[in-house]
Amino acid sequence: MRTRWNFTGLLGLLLLALQELPSEAMRLRGEPLPGLANVNRTRPAELADAPQGRIAGGTTATEGSWPWIVTIQNIYSYHLCGGIIINNRYILTAASCVAGLRAKNILVVVGTSDWWDLYAIYYSVEQIHVHCNFDKPLYHNDIAILRVAADIEFNDVTTNITLADIDELQEGEKLTFAGWGSSEAMGTYGRYLQEASGTYLPVDECREKLQNYDDVDLGHVCVQMDAGKGACHGDTGGPLIDEQQRLVGIGNWGVPCGRGYPDVYARAAFYHDWIRTTINGCSIS
Repeated sequence: MRTRWNFTGLLGLLLLALQELPSEAMRLRGEPLPGLANVNRTRPAELADAPQGRIAGGTTATEGSWPWIVTIQNIYSYHLCGGIIINNRYILTAASCVAGLRAKNILVVVGTSDWWDLYAIYYSVEQIHVHCNFDKPLYHNDIAILRVAADIEFNDVTTNITLADIDELQEGEKLTFAGWGSSEAMGTYGRYLQEASGTYLPVDECREKLQNYDDVDLGHVCVQMDAGKGACHGDTGGPLIDEQQRLVGIGNWGVPCGRGYPDVYARAAFYHDWIRTTINGCSIS
């Protein structure tokens, strides 16, 4: 027997099918970038007493164990994204965190695992360098460099990270990520830095698991975490490190949050020349 479908029925089935695809939770073209979406937000008073969960399934990081991580904030001291200190004047982050923003509207807060810390040291930003091919195609070249207005003072809780300049990751290698993102999709940010570990997943296997062959290439690092663990909103731009504590990736995108799909990072070694050239070409004597 032939069944006749009306347009409303077909549309309903299509929407239902789309909800089952991993791509439904990713940043889609035309949606606000993380930085732009939150640039005018202020701290809600009730967040100060919120629970400590952030990275889905993560654990609270020990104070000072991530001395190179920074919280990138707007002028109202609201957390936008993570970032990484690469020398005493430059911060590495995701382009999606700062594209479309003015340098004067960004603060870089260092030396703390609590992004609400009113006594933490912060630096204003004087230059933003977004990769010229950011999001061309979508989810590619999501990397940017910030130049702060004064030298960052290094100490026990603030220092620069070592960049992995050679791509030597092996399948199954342990990698660890940290950030201040929410602990569930579209959830609110907590206060304290969280960390979680997973294993390196080669590009081809990552594409298959994500059912996505366009948005992952050799410029990305994929990390497979156990279901219930993973990067979430607010973790973009944060550091992915290997067991030698070298930077191997910068938080880019994924399927929020902790749903068993790989998380995707910009590959530090792939962009090593771009990073070096951008810093050397823009240094101020």
